[in-house]
Amino acid sequence: MKWRYNLSLSTQFLIVAAIVLCISMAVLGTWVNHQITRSVLATSGAGGSDFMMGFLEAEVQNLRPDGTMPQENQNRLDSLFVDTPLAKNIVSVKIWRPDGVVIYSSIAKDVIGQHFVSTDVAKAASGKIVAEFEDMVSSESAYEQSLNKSLIEVYTPLRKSGTDEVIAVGEIYEDAETLDAQLRSSMFLTWLVVCLTTMLMLTFLYLIVRRGSFIIARQRSELKERIGEAQKMATQNEQLRLDATEANEELLGRIGSDIHDGPIQVLTLARFRLDEIAGMWRRKSARTAALQDHLNEATKTISESIEELRHLSTGLVLPELNELSPRQVIELAKGRHENMTGTDVELVLGELPQQLPEAMKICVYRILQESLTNAFRHAGGVGQKVQARLKGGHLWLLISDQGGQFSKVENATTDHTKLGHRGIRNRVQAFGGTVRITSTETGTLVSISLPLERADRQVQTDIHHTGQAESEGLGGPAKPDMASQRSERGAD
Repeated sequence: MKWRYNLSLSTQFLIVAAIVLCISMAVLGTWVNHQITRSVLATSGAGGSDFMMGFLEAEVQNLRPDGTMPQENQNRLDSLFVDTPLAKNIVSVKIWRPDGVVIYSSIAKDVIGQHFVSTDVAKAASGKIVAEFEDMVSSESAYEQSLNKSLIEVYTPLRKSGTDEVIAVGEIYEDAETLDAQLRSSMFLTWLVVCLTTMLMLTFLYLIVRRGSFIIARQRSELKERIGEAQKMATQNEQLRLDATEANEELLGRIGSDIHDGPIQVLTLARFRLDEIAGMWRRKSARTAALQDHLNEATKTISESIEELRHLSTGLVLPELNELSPRQVIELAKGRHENMTGTDVELVLGELPQQLPEAMKICVYRILQESLTNAFRHAGGVGQKVQARLKGGHLWLLISDQGGQFSKVENATTDHTKLGHRGIRNRVQAFGGTVRITSTETGTLVSISLPLERADRQVQTDIHHTGQAESEGLGGPAKPDMASQRSERGAD
């Protein structure tokens, strides 16, 4: 049955409609012809009944006690129906007793006195008029059958004068050759009209459905093209988001490098100069102690500024994550936070994917960095905990602390936290993930869910592009090695 799925909608409709309409019109044509025949028989039956009541009913009024017809009555009837003009239309006449015995026959005299079982005679004896067309199968109509002509049989009850008592049944055989020709012509015309009507209906319906099928096919093609374009645009948008994330990280790294190589170096040189001046003043005890205090304060301020800028520079410059597994990325973020803050972070790792695209590794690293920084600022690093596991095709990250609720005082710190949360949400949403940040009396819980379906596609794309570039001997410009940049600045 698979062949039907290869047919167009209009062809399927044509096949089904043709079957349904042909069957319906066949039933209709048969019914119409049957109704025409019944109407003709009813008319013939009524005419034959009037004829027999006018000619035959008078001859059965004086039947003998044994139910036979006197000879003189038979002779009168013969003079009417044998070799007379009436014989051209009335082929044969019979009179029956109600019990099925033939008491008169105009042509087949040998059936007189014989008993036949006839349901038509029984119906007429009960008071009904019966008309039949070409239905001669009983033995009593052997002569009429031998004529090979189309005949109409009409049975009518013959009553006793002045009463409703049926004393006999009259039967006539009418010549129906002309009527049969008319019926055949009418049947032919009926079937011709039915066929033409069916073809006309089927043609118009097919044209309508074919036009609709073409419209549906065109719209389906256009929709398929638009879906393809939308998928292509979605892929491009996803790639643009990843490129934007990568460009942002490169920009942050460049800013960190500029801060380290610019203001930090200048402030460090200034601090050295102040240290030299302070040493010179200490060797000249005649100078006032107040000036020494100012120099010490300036030195302390510059040292704190250098330390703060160094922390900012370290946070902006991203370590090289390309060769690290997801587990190593999480451990690196935890270790760097512990080294910078001097606090402890509990780490609970479950099953993790073996590989992630670099963009998602950066996302994971930045989420942990920002969340742990907020935990240190607002909770003092109390109860810091990081959990990570693979579940249901998603990478789940949970970062929590036990430092109480956020402060309700609106200041620069809380503003920074809001910006940090917004950055986390933007990073997660770029990968189609979800973020939930919950604050309770005991602390704060940050729950992150990152779907790995896009990550798997991105890894395959990266592998494909890398392999293609290597096979062609081509490659993009090498990214700056941030680890080597840090090693160059490590002595500062």
